Parts: sequence; C-alpha cells; structure tokens
Amino acid sequence: MKKVLIILIGILIFFLNMCIRYIPENHYILLDEKKISVEKEDKIISDNNLKNVRLLSDTTILFEFYNIPNNLVLEKVELFYQGKMVGNIDINEKINNLKNYGDGYLDELGRKINNRGYLLEKDFFRIIGENPEKYDITYPNSKFELIIYLRNLNTNEVFKLNRSFSLYFKKKGYEFFILSV
Repeated sequence: MKKVLIILIGILIFFLNMCIRYIPENHYILLDEKKISVEKEDKIISDNNLKNVRLLSDTTILFEFYNIPNNLVLEKVELFYQGKMVGNIDINEKINNLKNYGDGYLDELGRKINNRGYLLEKDFFRIIGENPEKYDITYPNSKFELIIYLRNLNTNEVFKLNRSFSLYFKKKGYEFFILSV
C-alpha cells in the first residue's frame, strides 16, 4: 500500500511540475500579423538591399539583408494603438551598427542573408508601462501598429514601413496551464 501511495504522489508531483511554471520577469510578447506587404514597401525593401523586415516575439525589429548596408539609418519607431499614437522611440543608429542576430542563413538561391536587430522591450515598458491595464493586453490584442522610419544617407530619403502586430503582456510569477493531449 505504501508503494502505491508513493507512486501516486510521485505521479502527482510530476504532473504539477508540468502544469506550473515560473515566469522570472515581466515581459511583452509580440505576435507579428502576417499580412501581404504593399508594393511600395516591397520596392523600399528591394531598393535598399533588404530581404525582409520582421517583428520577432521578443519585441525585436529584425532586418534581413543580402549585403550589410552602410547607408541606412534606423531613425525612429512610432507606436500606435487603435490608430492613435501612443509613443515615439528615437533610435538614430546605422543598420550595420545594430545587434547581430546570428550568423545568418542561405536563401533559396544560395545567397547569404545577414540579420541585424533592435530590441524594443525597454521602450515598450517606458511607453506602455509595467502594468498595462488601459491597453487590455492580458491576451493577444491585435490593435497595435508600428511605423518604422529608415533614412538612406546617400539620397537623404526617408522610408516608412508599417507593421501591424498583437501585443501580449506576461506578468512575473507562477502560471498554471492545462496540458492539452
């Protein structure tokens, strides 16, 4: 009888360990809306030797390009919620000076693609706050939009890239979730 009880308690502890997890710090999770990009944005991306501009779940703007551009500057990013401007992030950094995100990869034609990124999480905490109740983002809320401003130093031309996304806030502490089998 003791063996059965010990085995049952062991199984219970195992499943509780699987269903309860600890989140060490408050953080935002960004879910990029996979929309068809506009022709104008495709032209901006191709003219500046970029392959793609994506938003990652850890609130990073990721620039993918074939050759590292020395003439592009990430000027600023504007954050909108339901069409109203919530905040502005002034960056003014060259793309080639941004953080390197991995060694890159090869595309379908065998060309090497390099990655550079800029982390926005500290700026999201500054703009939206530690407890973002007024934006109702306890579940993914898809009413957010980023406008990314890039400047070409050779032509002094400013490009705007729009990205819609969902934002989700995870609080620090223990979280209980049910396993789906």
